[in-house]
Amino acid sequence: MTNFDWKTIDWNALDAGAREEVLQRPTRASSALVRGDVQSILEDVAARGDDALRVLTAHYDGVALESFEVEAAEFTAAEAQVPKALRDAIEDAAGRIEAFHRAGMPQPYRVETAAGVVCERISRPINPVGLYVPAGSAPLPSTALMLTIPAMLAGCPDIVLCTPPRKDGSADPAVLVAARRVPNVRVFKL
Repeated sequence: MTNFDWKTIDWNALDAGAREEVLQRPTRASSALVRGDVQSILEDVAARGDDALRVLTAHYDGVALESFEVEAAEFTAAEAQVPKALRDAIEDAAGRIEAFHRAGMPQPYRVETAAGVVCERISRPINPVGLYVPAGSAPLPSTALMLTIPAMLAGCPDIVLCTPPRKDGSADPAVLVAARRVPNVRVFKL
């Protein structure tokens, strides 16, 4: 059994300020700083484009890239690197994820609610749609599937998936195999 170092708080003994402090989530205190950092990055990328992305990729991912978009050769190499058992598992998972999301898709309908008054529900896909698959200690092909397949089913014509590059400048092969399951996905190493 693990021993925990519990901090006991007597709510009734706290004044309003102490109660507010106890209820603060750690991320809340830093959210303004994070928001400022993100705003700074967005402004830099808007001003300097790919040059800013190269600097950020070198800083955060420790790799210098000339090109960010994954080309056909890298997808082909990924296919060869991923063991057949994992490719089969990715395909099986993709089929299940697609079946689940297809079953829950909203259907359009049109109703005349009064003489000459027609109301309808229409779905319109986002274009483009941007997706992010984290990388790091473990590849996340399941995340690639769970993001790209609903976007495909929604009819999004331009699906952009970003995933951080590995130290050798490549994207994780399992993530690429999963992303390639959806035909209109463009993958960027960012």
